[in-house]
Amino acid sequence: SRVARGPRAQTVLGRQAACAELPEGRPAAKAMGTAGRSIGAGLAVAAATALALLGPHVSAFYLPGVAPIEYLEGAKVDLKVNKLTSPKTQLPYGFYTLPYCQPPEVKDNIENLGELLVGDIIENSPFDIQMLVNKSCDVLCKRKLTHDDRDRFTSMIADEYVVNWLVDNLPASTRFAGSPGSDNKGSSPVVYTAGFPIGVSTMGSTYIFNHFKLILQYHSNPELYEGYRIVGFEVEPRSMVQAERSDPKQPSGFTALCNEGAAVSWFSLDDHEEIVYTYDVEWQYSDVRWASRWDVYLKMSAGKIHWFSILNSLVVMLFLSGMVAMILMRTIYRDITKYNELATAEEAAEETGWKLVHGDVFRKPAFAKLLAVSVGSGM
Repeated sequence: SRVARGPRAQTVLGRQAACAELPEGRPAAKAMGTAGRSIGAGLAVAAATALALLGPHVSAFYLPGVAPIEYLEGAKVDLKVNKLTSPKTQLPYGFYTLPYCQPPEVKDNIENLGELLVGDIIENSPFDIQMLVNKSCDVLCKRKLTHDDRDRFTSMIADEYVVNWLVDNLPASTRFAGSPGSDNKGSSPVVYTAGFPIGVSTMGSTYIFNHFKLILQYHSNPELYEGYRIVGFEVEPRSMVQAERSDPKQPSGFTALCNEGAAVSWFSLDDHEEIVYTYDVEWQYSDVRWASRWDVYLKMSAGKIHWFSILNSLVVMLFLSGMVAMILMRTIYRDITKYNELATAEEAAEETGWKLVHGDVFRKPAFAKLLAVSVGSGM
């Protein structure tokens, strides 16, 4: 997990090699022209590159498309929102399709080709997160719920849609307690899943998760780099009715209380006309290095297989392949038939002979001079 030192080592070795190529007091170096200096510079770069590659003290790693980011204490950490996905349906939705809190200006944040090909809908968010700064019950916004909003919430919760967030290119994960004894030790193992649900529907009522506890894990190594690296991102969604207290100093005009004594558990969608979104931020030190921060996601259980989507794709592929094959066969068959008809006509003409008269007109006879003299003399 060391920081790549290759470019710095190449720069230092390049300077040393350049100095070694042109020692002081050498008259030939002064007499070299432009071509000589170019050759010397090229040899110096080649030597520096070779030494940098063969040097035993140079160590580096490379992960395509990803590079570690070091955050200083108090630096801004962006939380990005992604599309809403469901294991039941194949249709994703943008995060702001639901009445969530929006920033003043929603911007797309597609960073690489892979995200574009997968169909990610990555956008900015109004979360205010700073490195190593914990927060408790910070208010995002208050939204009014319309009839369409309620129907949309209810429909997406029934289809088990999941919210996907990103921090430092790490997807949000949710921790669950597994079934007792499944780890062969008699205890309940910890199971991680990607994203977190929008809400839950039980006993004929729909409850929305409107409070989010963001658990951010970081790692530091002052000997190798300066600052802190994010190595984990967990979200604990909760449903509650926060207590409100007027505060003109806040952008929202009020503060919220999320503790058990002030807030009421479970925000029912049918019993309220407005919804308040709040969040907590908790930073935790972790011994996990940056290079191993994806191990949790690799151990996640696979989602449901979309058999209908696979079957639909196969049927479409077979149908299109059949159409292309049929078009090719009709075209080739017509061409072959035409060629066969021409060949048959020629063969028939050779058999009769008189149809080739138009070709014999331009054919030179055996005794052309004798024929010319005879015709010219009137014989």
